[in-house]
Amino acid sequence: MVTGGGTGIGRGIAEALGEHGARICIAARRADVLAAAVEELEAAGIQAMWVPCDVREPAQVEAVIEAILERWGRLDIVVNNAAGNFAAPIEGLSYNGFKAIVDIDLRGTYHVTKAAFEGALKQSGGHIINITAPFERMGVAFQAHVAAAKTGVDSLTRTCAVEFGPHGVRVNALAPGAIGGTEGMDRIGSGDERDARCPIGYVGAPRDIANAVLFLCSSAAAYISGQVICVDGGAAVGMMQIAPPGSDA
Repeated sequence: MVTGGGTGIGRGIAEALGEHGARICIAARRADVLAAAVEELEAAGIQAMWVPCDVREPAQVEAVIEAILERWGRLDIVVNNAAGNFAAPIEGLSYNGFKAIVDIDLRGTYHVTKAAFEGALKQSGGHIINITAPFERMGVAFQAHVAAAKTGVDSLTRTCAVEFGPHGVRVNALAPGAIGGTEGMDRIGSGDERDARCPIGYVGAPRDIANAVLFLCSSAAAYISGQVICVDGGAAVGMMQIAPPGSDA
């Protein structure tokens, strides 16, 4: 199950998991986008389904879990990717604007996690991967609402790893850096400056996050749980502020 799986990072994750044999359910609010994505996934030989869902509504989330179990009889991997974002200074950020992001990013992640664990994963084990942001230890201008919500997701990740571990469920989070071809990047702005400052030197792609999901779901990561892993080309630990020695810049 991939929430927000019709576009961007979620779509990349759904495709990568499907290419490795997973049957995919994508869930989001826009039925037309979901239908088009499933059509393309099926054309690539991936078994896929879609269910409309607003992660802010627990009953809708529970309906997705029920639909998956009815069709395939099991649920093994849950990726909490659905999110909202826009840039706004605190002075220009309304009370409702702040609440909207917390409702989608944090409460939505909780709703999906709780429903999936109680409805399926507690009995059979599996994986929960939360898509967060590298804001827990840094201040990022114009992102107070997202930073607060995603920091909550990080904490939820660790708590769930402790509670769910005895049931064979590993819970981890990935914190993407600048990822091209996503709605978030389009809303926040061009990646040109991030290109120049990121230690690796380029903006990432949805497949970079998808590859990290594949790793966390594999036996190679069998002893990893409760972790928040940055997938950002090194941006969280240091940005290139000046030109390297010997350059003409």
